[in-house]
Amino acid sequence: MSTVSERLLDPEDNTHTLVLFLSLRASELAGALMFSIFLPWQRVFAWFALISLVSVVRWLHVNSAAFTQRSKSQRKSVYRIYTWLLMAYVGSASYFLYVPENLPIQAVLGIYVLTNATLVAVRLTGDMLRTAGGLCLAVLPTCLRFIVEGYQGNQLLMLMGIGGICTAASMVAMSRTQELNVLRHAELLNRAERAADAVAAVGLAKSRFFAAVSHDLRQPVHAIGLYLETLQRLSCASAVSASHVAVAGIEESWRALDDLLSQVLDLTHMDSGLVEAHLEAVDVASMVRSTVMQHAGAAENAGVRLVMLVKTQCYMLADEVMLKRVVSNLLDNAIKFSEPGANIVIALRPDGLDWRLEVRDSGVGVGLEAQERIFEEFVQMNNQSRDRQRGLGLGLAISRRFVSLMNGRITLRSALGKGFCIGIVLPRTTTPSDIPLRRRLADGDPSLLLASRPEFPEDKRQILLLEDDLLVVNAMRQLLESWGLQVHVAGTGEQALQLSVRAQIVICDVRLPHGVSGVDIALFMRRNGKKVLLLSGETDNTLRDTAKLHHLQLLTKPISPQLLFEALQNV
Repeated sequence: MSTVSERLLDPEDNTHTLVLFLSLRASELAGALMFSIFLPWQRVFAWFALISLVSVVRWLHVNSAAFTQRSKSQRKSVYRIYTWLLMAYVGSASYFLYVPENLPIQAVLGIYVLTNATLVAVRLTGDMLRTAGGLCLAVLPTCLRFIVEGYQGNQLLMLMGIGGICTAASMVAMSRTQELNVLRHAELLNRAERAADAVAAVGLAKSRFFAAVSHDLRQPVHAIGLYLETLQRLSCASAVSASHVAVAGIEESWRALDDLLSQVLDLTHMDSGLVEAHLEAVDVASMVRSTVMQHAGAAENAGVRLVMLVKTQCYMLADEVMLKRVVSNLLDNAIKFSEPGANIVIALRPDGLDWRLEVRDSGVGVGLEAQERIFEEFVQMNNQSRDRQRGLGLGLAISRRFVSLMNGRITLRSALGKGFCIGIVLPRTTTPSDIPLRRRLADGDPSLLLASRPEFPEDKRQILLLEDDLLVVNAMRQLLESWGLQVHVAGTGEQALQLSVRAQIVICDVRLPHGVSGVDIALFMRRNGKKVLLLSGETDNTLRDTAKLHHLQLLTKPISPQLLFEALQNV
């Protein structure tokens, strides 16, 4: 309890307003004028002058900058002294404002002191000693005089004194009870805050852990994807059908692992606060057209039709990469859960000062009670068998986070048997972006197809690979050599500088041994006339911003052979 009490504000902090000060002095002046009718005015105004002087000194003192800088214990001691001094002057009304043998005015006096006692009890909850002392100093002198003089022949006056003392005692008891309630409430809030902080700290630590190790998690998945290219070639040359089935199964499993890893790392990066949106004007029609083309094959296989109702020259203020991911996730879900022959509509419509980009389908839909749950991680309403072909239950969770990062909102209209209509609401803008709208390499466009026998010009066949992970080195070397390229491998920045004379293109990993930055090596190589391609398993915004600032092409692991091939052709 003591720790909680120390954290609470003093009951008199922030109560020293000019309005309160003036209203109290006005009420005291009104009382003094009333009593001056029955008493010598010099006596009445002497009392008023004393209590007003102490009040002015107190108000100036506690509102000074020096006083507010004091510790809580120091302020409490000063507050107690002023409270007791003022209440002693209020109690002195039993002498200054007492009118003998005038019961109505004596009753007014009793009401005055009890009113002051009530103000003290209300204002000072939280400091029992200050409250009890103030009540006793304000009430006891007048009540005791009532009792003494009433005992001599005025029973009503004596009862007024006894009643005043009982009232004061009740106020003290209630003040103590209220103080204990305040402390208990503060302790419960303190415990709740500590529990919430602990839960948040665990979640943040988990997210930061995954964000920190994302590079190491991506490395083996990246290597598997590169080895698959060689396996596919060998399988195509083999007459054994079982090898074709095995390679196809491995590729499918790798794609599922790659997808799961990417989505989980997306979530953990966003939860750890490492992801920021880079807002720019995005041409909605062009972005939607590109995304629809990517999903055209899947839609055709599912027997559904994609209908695009988006006007040209409409711009959203968004992060193009994030927005494309969100639309892609929504189209994936719509295709998976639509019946053959159905239409999926992507429509753009105004929403006040915003644009609303909607993806509508005629699938199974969900009821009102389940609509919020579908945005939770790993929740799928119509996939009780956990069929991986129908997703992992992460797409909508990621989409809502992406839209939130872009300062937008995501809406949902659905009913059982009537499909979904999910809307992405983002601000309108009229200025086209200077940044290219197609980021096929950064997005990993699946429409990029690898030729069966790729050919590179002579001046692009010498490749320097700067990579310290042997698993990735072996996979990359085997893949690049299968394309007719000559690969020189360096495990450190120093080795790369020595071998750079042999190569025209440098593929450089960002994280290198001994704290060397691959970005620094890449910039040095480019200044010496080399073409540079950056690879990284990290996805934080700082690295992306750095690459963008220096106009370096950055690919994020795991990278498919198709994407790597296209990047090398465009480097």
